[in-house]
Amino acid sequence: MMKRRELLRSAGALLVGLVTGKLFSIGAASAHEYELGKLIVEHPWLRAPKEGETKAYLYAFIHNEGSEPDRLIGATGEKFGSFEIYPDARSNAKGNSVLIPPNATTTLAPGGAYVLLLDFKKHLEVGWGLELTLKFEKAGEVVIDAAIEAPDAAHAHDAEAQARWEKAQASGGAPAASPPAGHDHDHDHHHDTK
Repeated sequence: MMKRRELLRSAGALLVGLVTGKLFSIGAASAHEYELGKLIVEHPWLRAPKEGETKAYLYAFIHNEGSEPDRLIGATGEKFGSFEIYPDARSNAKGNSVLIPPNATTTLAPGGAYVLLLDFKKHLEVGWGLELTLKFEKAGEVVIDAAIEAPDAAHAHDAEAQARWEKAQASGGAPAASPPAGHDHDHDHHHDTK
C-alpha cells in the first residue's frame, strides 16, 4: 500500500513538472513573437552601435496573416532619438515605409530592408534587449523587445559575432571584425538634423 502511494505521488509530481516545463517552454518560445492583429513580429534584433557610433540597425521577420497589405512606418523608443527606414539596402535609398504584403513574410535583415535607429542616448549592452515601439500604417503600434547582438552580427543569435565581440572586449575593446561580405550596412547615410 505504501509503495503504491509513493508511486502515485511520484507520478503526480512528474506530471506537474512536465506540464509546468511544457508551459514554460511555450512561454519562452513565444517571448520572441509579438502579435498585432494579423501581424506577427518575430525575432526582432539589432546590431549594437560600434564604438563611438550612435546608430543601430533593426531587423525582424514580420508575418502578415491577413488578406490586406500593411506598412511598417515607424519606430520610437526612450533610448534613441529618431529612425530612418530603408526598404531595400541594395538601393541605399531612404523610404517612408516597408511594405508588408498579405499572406506573406517580410524579412528585415542585413543585405535587405531594415530600420536604422539613430541618436542613441545610452550605451546598449550586447546580450540584453531594447524595448521599442513599431508603428504600422493599418495595424497600429506594438511594443517589442529587440535582442541586442554584436555590432557585426550577420543574424540573430550569431555566436561567431558574439565570440568576436567578447574577445575584443577582453583585449581592451578593439573594434570587432567585419561581417561577411554583403552583410554590412556600414555605408554612410545622410541624416537630416532637427
